[in-house]
Amino acid sequence: MEKEYYTIGEVSKICGIPIRTLHYYDAVDLLKPEKKDEETNYRYYTSHQLLLINIISQFKIEGYSLKEIKEKLGTHSISFSAETIIKKREEIHQTIQRLIQLEERLNKELEIIQYVNAPMDVHLKFLTKRTVLFIRKKAGGTPQDFMLRFAELNHLLKKKNLLPSGPIKAIYYDDYRQYDTHNADIEVAVEVQHEDSQDANIREFGGEWVVSALHHGAYEKESQTYKEMLDWMKLNGYEINGAAIENYLVDHSLTSNIDEFVTELMIPVKKI
Repeated sequence: MEKEYYTIGEVSKICGIPIRTLHYYDAVDLLKPEKKDEETNYRYYTSHQLLLINIISQFKIEGYSLKEIKEKLGTHSISFSAETIIKKREEIHQTIQRLIQLEERLNKELEIIQYVNAPMDVHLKFLTKRTVLFIRKKAGGTPQDFMLRFAELNHLLKKKNLLPSGPIKAIYYDDYRQYDTHNADIEVAVEVQHEDSQDANIREFGGEWVVSALHHGAYEKESQTYKEMLDWMKLNGYEINGAAIENYLVDHSLTSNIDEFVTELMIPVKKI
């Protein structure tokens, strides 16, 4: 004779699901026991509910939330299933793409760490075009002010749900001989994978020749590296042709040792 009811303990064992989970399903009205003994408070389930528990488990594996599962069970039809499957597939695709971007970012961070042992090496290079998220404004230019600028940029990244695909950089639009730390025209930017050309905080960056060098150590000592770059430019017949760029390769995000900091300094140039 077919068994009519199963205790919560039997259901837990048969379906391989914790009793506390079954209690939770009951509490949120996802799956209530068919019968409850008021005197003993024992819960009893039917064989059909065993099937429902297995369906719920399958839906959870597919990434549906309990709220979505409850909706699916309440509107159980082929057309609704097809609609929810297509929606969930798109969500999973977006998650996979984001994880791929995150993996690429971590790989780049590992590559960047190698710059700690790289020489300064003043040289000419072509800065390929990239898409960046940026904030440009006149404000303080002290290290403390930069922390505020970077915090604002990171907040914008989160707001737009974007992952950076490279290190943060700063572009200095003021003449380096007249730099005012209290009112500096500075842009902070970071490379992103984004195609919305209408976004006011998204622009194309690069596409120009620069003289590049790696500065090792504290930011306060960059002037010596800049001097060597200017000397190289004079020797090789180049002049400044744009705003200086600092690409923060190894910074506080990778080490607390200032001596290990590495900043790529770049000056856009043209041949004299």
